[in-house]
Amino acid sequence: MTPTLAPAPAAPTKDYRAPLRVWHWVNALLISGQLLTILFQKVIVNARSAVPEFLAKLSRDHVTLTAQQGQAFAHIISERIWQWHIYMGLGLAAFWLLRVGQELRGPAEMRYSARLLEVARRYRLAPAAGKSEAGKVLFAKSTYAVFYLLLTIMVITGLLLTWADEVAVLHNIEHPVKEVHNVTMYFIIAFFGVHVVGVVWAELTKDHGLISRMVGGVSQPGQGEV
Repeated sequence: MTPTLAPAPAAPTKDYRAPLRVWHWVNALLISGQLLTILFQKVIVNARSAVPEFLAKLSRDHVTLTAQQGQAFAHIISERIWQWHIYMGLGLAAFWLLRVGQELRGPAEMRYSARLLEVARRYRLAPAAGKSEAGKVLFAKSTYAVFYLLLTIMVITGLLLTWADEVAVLHNIEHPVKEVHNVTMYFIIAFFGVHVVGVVWAELTKDHGLISRMVGGVSQPGQGEV
């Protein structure tokens, strides 16, 4: 009797393509770097707290500086940090333009709108028993639209602020633009927190291997199809 051979395991399929993975992780690094520069600016190099400590330290070493000189020193450090913030912001703007180009001209599997429409189609066609799960997937995918909107606002306002001192029209609207930029930053921080919690939760519950797919881009058929 001829033995029955077990079916060969299905070959892994690409889930998150390399351009999307690169875009995802580079954006995460750039935004994290920008948030770190804000942390340094607001906390570590804050003139109100850092300058008195700096002057007190120098006085113990028998070096005397005026408060104005101490503030000038802190201003130099602050400007250096601000330059790094601008450089990372310009990099973020470049990757944002790249994503817009992919959305407009890229293949369907690279476009967020096409992937969202596919998830919506699956939700509409899902049987009653699977409607709830399909709705959760649709909701999760829809939240990325909020992120793309926030990223667009942050990039545009950041570019306006970058050249506000050189362009008179931009200088006149600098204050409200800065307010919008700062508020958007807080929303992005909140999104980051929710996103990380959601990814870890999915990894530990029903979507094992999600993080590895986000890094390596390989999944088994049926995992992360959209």
